[in-house]
Amino acid sequence: MNMRITSRAFALVTLLLASHASLAAVTLQGTRIVHDAGKGRDVTVKASNGGDQPAMVQVWVDAGDSHARPENVRTPFRLTPADPRLLQAHQGQAYRITYAPRPSEAPLPTDRESVFYFNLLDIPPKPTDAAGKNLLQFAVRTRVKLFHRPAGLPGNARDAAAALVWTGAGNALQVTNPTAYHVTLSTLTLADGRKVEVDMIAPGQQVRYALPAGAPMPAKVTFQWLDDYGTPRDQQATVSTP
Repeated sequence: MNMRITSRAFALVTLLLASHASLAAVTLQGTRIVHDAGKGRDVTVKASNGGDQPAMVQVWVDAGDSHARPENVRTPFRLTPADPRLLQAHQGQAYRITYAPRPSEAPLPTDRESVFYFNLLDIPPKPTDAAGKNLLQFAVRTRVKLFHRPAGLPGNARDAAAALVWTGAGNALQVTNPTAYHVTLSTLTLADGRKVEVDMIAPGQQVRYALPAGAPMPAKVTFQWLDDYGTPRDQQATVSTP
């Protein structure tokens, strides 16, 4: 049996003149992974098949290109087990992620976090009662952030959101992250209740978030950020003006 799975399975696995989509049965424990080099070379992530049927599972790590084919991706992380495998119903699988750059690869920065993405592709089996039926069967990919946190970084990740510097700049909020940690913002709310679309801010990065049309520059902002476990945390900050 050929166990090789390519990225063509990202969207469509089997088309049988179809109209039925399969839901993902295999899930990950957690919504982000932190590889803390101060605690060792490895971190483990667990997957479990909550469905009633076996599922073929493939995992890989990418460096930010969500469209890269798994067989073409090169990162300094090694996965164990690495080969696609069948995960039985109601069973789990632990994947070990090891930071092990090749001799030809430059090591990751040691003065700040780096971010990668862990991918899990869940390919459900063809239903046993599919004979004579129209069927559309999809593979489902779960993709979560994988943070590489070097040992000895100043400060700590839980204080990074409070250290963000907010400045009014025209009709936008300018946010600077002076820390060595990524800060993932999930919501930003103005005093009048309107929301501003936000995202992750990398170490040393400066981003601009446009205010809604007609919104005055706020004196303070209220936002939520996600901690190492993906839990939303509330935070307030003062907005300075030039």
